[in-house]
Amino acid sequence: MSSQYRQFLKILEKWPLDKNKQGRDIAEHLRSLLPILQQPDRSTTAEQMEHINKQNDALNRLSKNIYFSTYKREHHSTATGLSANQCSQVLSSEFLQYLKEQKD
Repeated sequence: MSSQYRQFLKILEKWPLDKNKQGRDIAEHLRSLLPILQQPDRSTTAEQMEHINKQNDALNRLSKNIYFSTYKREHHSTATGLSANQCSQVLSSEFLQYLKEQKD
């Protein structure tokens, strides 16, 4: 098992699936990349491996909230004035489906 694959699995453990965003969740997309890392073929170049390592490092920084911890926020609202929880509710699949039904 490659070191990139093991590192990716550790990242996925920190990134849970969001049931409210089925089909639009980044964790869901990341899990779809597992087969690529699980069985790299012999034609994988050093350049591609370097790209995978950079992606793993970036995902690891995001999953650990390094930038959130480094750059403290003064305000905890968004540009819309909604809280993070309210934004999550507005972006849920159920709410988007409700809006679509109201439009039709």
